[in-house]
Amino acid sequence: MKEDEFLALLDQADSELDSFSFWASFKKACANYPIKGLKSKLTPGRQALLILWQANTQARDERGNIINFDLAGDLMEERLENLKENLIGHFVDEELDDRALRKFFRSVVEQIKVK
Repeated sequence: MKEDEFLALLDQADSELDSFSFWASFKKACANYPIKGLKSKLTPGRQALLILWQANTQARDERGNIINFDLAGDLMEERLENLKENLIGHFVDEELDDRALRKFFRSVVEQIKVK
């Protein structure tokens, strides 16, 4: 999938999540803690999706090392749809703690790598 197609999918998912109040908190945290040093600019919505996708799909290998998700591959629309469903399921009835949210974004913002 080309980068512009992938970014369009992220923008579409961001737009669809805008109807949920929790999403504004994530985007605000990303605006406050942007990922720097990338060729292409990440909007707060794109950054939030990538960070939460990372958090939602991380696993550990047999040595205990964290395995990060791969942005390359097929079925990106399906993978993003699954992410949206997971986010809505996790946060639709939860109150977000702004302090914990800021701490979370600070801790992972350096770990996101876009190829």
